[in-house]
Amino acid sequence: MTKQAGHQGNLTLLQGGYRGKGVPEQTLRGRVGLLCDLPPQKRLSMILEDEDPAGLVAELEPQEYHLLLNEIGLDDSYALLPLATPEQLTFCLDRELWRHDDYRPEKGIQWLELLMAAEDEEQLVDLLPHLEFGVMLLILMHEITVGGGIGDLTTDDERQTEWDHSFDNIFMITFRNDRNSELIGRFLDLLFRSDKDLYLGLMQGVKNEVTPEVEEHCRRYRSGRLADMGFPERLDALTIYTVVDPVSFRLEGAKKALSAEREPVLPTFFRHDDSLLGRTLRQADSADLLRELQYLITCALVVEDPESDDDERAEAMLLRVHGYLTIALEYLVGDDESRAVETVANDYLKHLFQLGYSLVRQLRRQAARFTSDDHATGSLLAGLKADFPRFYRGLDSVGIDGYREFSDLEDVRKVEQFLRMLQG
Repeated sequence: MTKQAGHQGNLTLLQGGYRGKGVPEQTLRGRVGLLCDLPPQKRLSMILEDEDPAGLVAELEPQEYHLLLNEIGLDDSYALLPLATPEQLTFCLDRELWRHDDYRPEKGIQWLELLMAAEDEEQLVDLLPHLEFGVMLLILMHEITVGGGIGDLTTDDERQTEWDHSFDNIFMITFRNDRNSELIGRFLDLLFRSDKDLYLGLMQGVKNEVTPEVEEHCRRYRSGRLADMGFPERLDALTIYTVVDPVSFRLEGAKKALSAEREPVLPTFFRHDDSLLGRTLRQADSADLLRELQYLITCALVVEDPESDDDERAEAMLLRVHGYLTIALEYLVGDDESRAVETVANDYLKHLFQLGYSLVRQLRRQAARFTSDDHATGSLLAGLKADFPRFYRGLDSVGIDGYREFSDLEDVRKVEQFLRMLQG
């Protein structure tokens, strides 16, 4: 995929970055448009140097803000967290703190640490009331034990326990994990100083609530929020991987437009793509089509749920979506852009994705019949037998060991030819 020169209306990228802040013609929306076409690290610099960094970040959709954090890298993104809107931060926590509906305590600590690294404490204090109470409660329930309480008679066990700390001589606290005690202590101190009602509510919750019930409560609300953002349940998302018969495949036609209030948010390389798919998307110039593509990416995210710090896996997932769609288009129309535009205008991208997936899946079934002691052949077969078949790079012109995602129909044909040779 080749990147095109970055242009957004009359805003032109300058060598080494972007126009300086304060230029009159750079409206807020104009700066957001320019931001989307910059590499991740330059986006971070542009935001932090902007005349209104919080306003610029607020213009990003929650998905786009989350994608930006992941592209920059969470360890380098702490300066952006205090600038987040409540909706953006809630979305990030909904995506990051759970995996297949299971809460991950280690991720709760990671994100709490990122938030507490903010230089401007006032911005963080402003965000606290907007964070989901249940999520903060879950984080603390895995990290502290609480005794005492308002109006409670202290039990004999509590009187005999050596507690680590008390902020108010009402609730006593013991840290459950020594490695996190300093971080949790700073967080509780911030809560106690800035919002005593929130602090007292959390202390009572940690002492009296049951962890599985709190997790289930948070899980239900999280599912509802993600559904409102267009994230399907996992069983629904799995339907994109329905196998179809390529020989009898027929275009369905009569496609209906998707209804959505939000503008599509797409990874950068989909906006700078010279494949048949990229050229088709640009020529079609349809927001509805981009929403379909966003939905496919969302379904793949729900199914595979890559870690935010697993850049290779996240990129592989995006390349797989791109590759399956490209394979399907080339299988149906060759390299005919006009026919490709007509195809995506009349048939759902999900249907095309299923075709591309099925063409690659056929290779997996064929490869299952073979074994080999030869390193290269064995590696090729192992890549094809993976849950998501991968292309062995020994078949590339460079002929190197390793794997990548299937990117076009030529990749499929190369593997078919190799498997025929094995069979012969």
